[in-house]
Amino acid sequence: MDSSGLGTVGPYELLVQLAVGGMAEVFIARRARAAGVEGAGGGSGENAKASAEAEIEREPLVAVKRIRADLRYESVYAAMLFDEAGIASRVVSPNFVPVLDCGLGEGGAPYIAMELVVGVTLKHLTRPPETIGVGDALYLIAQAAEGLHAAHEARDSSGELLQVIHRDISPSNVLVGVDGRASICDLGLAYALRRTTRTKTGTVKGKLSYLSPEQAHARPLDRRSDVFSLGVVAWEVLAGRRLFVGSSMLSILHAVLEREVPPLSSEREGVGQAVTAAVARALERDRDARWPTAADFARALRDAAEREGHAASRGVIGARVAEILPVPLRPLAPSYAPGGPLVTPEIIAALRSMHEAGVVGEREPSGMLARRRPSQG
Repeated sequence: MDSSGLGTVGPYELLVQLAVGGMAEVFIARRARAAGVEGAGGGSGENAKASAEAEIEREPLVAVKRIRADLRYESVYAAMLFDEAGIASRVVSPNFVPVLDCGLGEGGAPYIAMELVVGVTLKHLTRPPETIGVGDALYLIAQAAEGLHAAHEARDSSGELLQVIHRDISPSNVLVGVDGRASICDLGLAYALRRTTRTKTGTVKGKLSYLSPEQAHARPLDRRSDVFSLGVVAWEVLAGRRLFVGSSMLSILHAVLEREVPPLSSEREGVGQAVTAAVARALERDRDARWPTAADFARALRDAAEREGHAASRGVIGARVAEILPVPLRPLAPSYAPGGPLVTPEIIAALRSMHEAGVVGEREPSGMLARRRPSQG
């Protein structure tokens, strides 16, 4: 491997940085060649090298997430990352980004490897003044709701419900691929039974504008908290503007708890009472009045779309995503397929060239309350 590269993490060669967040950074990566294969030469060694390289090129590229350098050797963050991997490995859905692997890299730095989605966040796709069609919006939110329901239904090896609560549903944690598919990602703040890291009593987690009322009050949560947060996302995507905003933390929390939610039918032409009612029920502040599950919310959105004649087009969605892909993902779009884009020499060369040219991922502002370290145990 070129010494000017990003190096390796566990068995993965990092090719180019894709994103940086509050706790972690994400890279496009591939499974690295073994040292013995790199050094092989002559006779059967050449054949072994060629065979190993061909096998690697049949594997998909992955997204590798690792703790940021300034936090990397603090054990609590490693525990959080491994908790995320353990929970996500129990979620099975085409609308949830799967975790494929996890471990410790050189010097004990933790990482997880995930399926690489060639796409953008829902936040990026609907960034003002951009809007998407009503049918496409309902289709994407319904898919996200189905992925969320799969997380809520995740079970351990004995079949016991893990009681997963995402706690950080927002447009930044819904990915939309060039195939027009929406997927929930990032369980970094999720609650689940037997998680090793716990939130301190009274600590609120999640992006302020997408908190449920019970999160804002720091009360016990269940899956209906995530339904409310996804309801906020649905309202914003359809209305084309933010719902709960304010100039300070307190003003945003007040909006979440008290501000009247305008009916969607008054916000966007063509949205009727069926869609308005489906989203309004997700946004009920009394959680007993909300949709009881994310699956119920998904069905309501699909039914409302059919009743009002809102058709969706995966092709239109995918084409729009392809237009606004981050630079590191653009070479991958033509070869994208379920499971991630396959390794080819041309793609590897393009990604390495981006790294050498200084292409890096965008930093995603957390939008969260001041981070407090979780307790362990």
